[in-house]
Amino acid sequence: KGSGKSTLTSIYAGMQKCDSGEMYFYGERWEPASMTDALKKGVGMIVQENGTVPGISVAANIFLGETDEFMKGLLVDGKKMIEKAQEALNRIGANHIDASMITGALDFQDRKLIEIAKVMAKDPKVLVVDETTTALSQKGRDIIYEIMNRMKEEGKTVIFISHDLDEIMNKCDRLTVLRDGKIIRTFRSDEFDEDAIKASMIGRELQGS
Repeated sequence: KGSGKSTLTSIYAGMQKCDSGEMYFYGERWEPASMTDALKKGVGMIVQENGTVPGISVAANIFLGETDEFMKGLLVDGKKMIEKAQEALNRIGANHIDASMITGALDFQDRKLIEIAKVMAKDPKVLVVDETTTALSQKGRDIIYEIMNRMKEEGKTVIFISHDLDEIMNKCDRLTVLRDGKIIRTFRSDEFDEDAIKASMIGRELQGS
């Protein structure tokens, strides 16, 4: 905790602004105006906290702030939006969720899957998963792992933040340790060693009991 992982990625994903420094994405200065702007430009983020609005439909959450494509004059074509939202849910394997339902009627796990569907509907080049898996059931974790595998096969990137070292060593190709906002070391998968990783995390060698 407090190493700077979530702060760094939330700046990258447009959730907050940086105080100083520069970021580049595909060779160009990266300064997204918001999370919606970042997602449109190719960077999506799934956070630990609940990011859905309970009093509206699942479909309205998936297309929140982006209903232009569903407009019929001054009205929203709700049927078309629900169909598109259901497609987005089905695509990630969350077809048990009905896109026409009110979001507040669903449990935390399913609301998290709605957030994942919303991000993946935009087909991001980079997906940031910030300690989300700890709050998910096995089904939810399997959906995220499947998305990670698919993005890897497509030559895209997943930035996966987790405190579960076994999970990281099992799922990731590279592991970068941050401590007090500084990069300490990056391990390739063939260098993964639990003691070495833990030592770099705490800043000293582990002593036997």
